[in-house]
Amino acid sequence: MNRLLSAGFVRLRKNKTLWFSMIFMALFGIFLAISAYSDYSLFGLKPSLGRTLFAYGQFIGILISAFSSLFLGMEYSDGTIRNKLIAGHKRITVYLSGLILNLAAALLMVLSFQLPLFLLGSALLGIDCFSVEAGSFIFNLAAGFALMAAYCAIFTFISMLCQKRAVAAVIGILTSFILLFLGAYIMASLSQPEYWDGYSFTSDTGELVEMEPEPNPHYPRGTKRKVYEFLFDFLPGAQSLRLSEAGLCSWQPPVYSLAITVLFSGAGILLFRKKDLN
Repeated sequence: MNRLLSAGFVRLRKNKTLWFSMIFMALFGIFLAISAYSDYSLFGLKPSLGRTLFAYGQFIGILISAFSSLFLGMEYSDGTIRNKLIAGHKRITVYLSGLILNLAAALLMVLSFQLPLFLLGSALLGIDCFSVEAGSFIFNLAAGFALMAAYCAIFTFISMLCQKRAVAAVIGILTSFILLFLGAYIMASLSQPEYWDGYSFTSDTGELVEMEPEPNPHYPRGTKRKVYEFLFDFLPGAQSLRLSEAGLCSWQPPVYSLAITVLFSGAGILLFRKKDLN
């Protein structure tokens, strides 16, 4: 495993997809810091950027999917995986090394976002703009790590079981967008008001007509709402949006992320051990 990881980290340093992702995340962090300073200059209200440190959730799934499919897919196209097995490495260590490298790349992407945002934001607005409750901050750090692990497990599963790099890239990126769109749809559905507000108007005859509040047909009720609430906690796409906007505040999402990580990693290892690599 150590030899596989050492060689993998050497490849990480030279990987253009990783560098592009890190540059993109750094520019995103700089943009948010400058935007916050611009709002402060215009309106005089100092923003709180503590939650903004987790805005990486909007893009991290998409970037991990692209990186994983291209980075691990290259090992298939170059014959590296077969060479590793011929050299005596076990399939489980080959698979787990790919998962660990994906997670390391994800952490580098997140740090590339958070460090410029923190440094530039502190220089422009003062370090106090990042003040946030310590317990909540630590919890969201852990929840963000669990979310990244879930994404890495999903896209390692796809990349290690699909030998064609282009196909793995398409499947991975589509999966990341579908998860994000599903999360946005469920969030919007759960945010619907249960009733439309009542209103009043004056009729043509001059009579005041009052309308009672009406049930919102788009508001999910009963079993449908329970399913949506479960998916709201379970789906990585929904977790990404929640982490980016207001942070996670319950234990269920990170536990589900860890469950997804274990499930996809276990299934991936079992299928990879039986996969014909010829």
